[in-house]
Amino acid sequence: MIRTLVVDDDFRVAGIHAARVARVDGFECVGQVYSAAAAREAIARLNPDLLLLDVHLPDEDGLSLLRSLQAAGTPVDCMIITAAQDLATVKSAMSSGAVYYLVKPFSFDRLRTQLEAYQKWRQELESASTANQATIDSLYNARTAG
Repeated sequence: MIRTLVVDDDFRVAGIHAARVARVDGFECVGQVYSAAAAREAIARLNPDLLLLDVHLPDEDGLSLLRSLQAAGTPVDCMIITAAQDLATVKSAMSSGAVYYLVKPFSFDRLRTQLEAYQKWRQELESASTANQATIDSLYNARTAG
């Protein structure tokens, strides 16, 4: 099971995302939090594999949170879920290590497709024993559903 933590400032939206995650085979929503501070605490306590992270949080920008987690070596992947559509934010998410970026609102099918692509990518990454170019190409291509 891929343990997923939903981080969104709107508790209703977080609940919708959590319910959707729970409907995807191989995924478990281990919690919902509504601020960066609560996310840090939940990450330390719950050890999720994946964050569904909003950019707009009340106490800290979600991308700043992601960068600090990366800098600290926190072993968690992150999919950005946000209404922000400006390219500067998208580029920042990419350079900060986000595995994907979904613009709100999005359908359940869209989220499921990206979660399944992420799941496949994780499986390939965990099963690879060497990193030849074919393996690397496959890993980069498997990160997204297209």
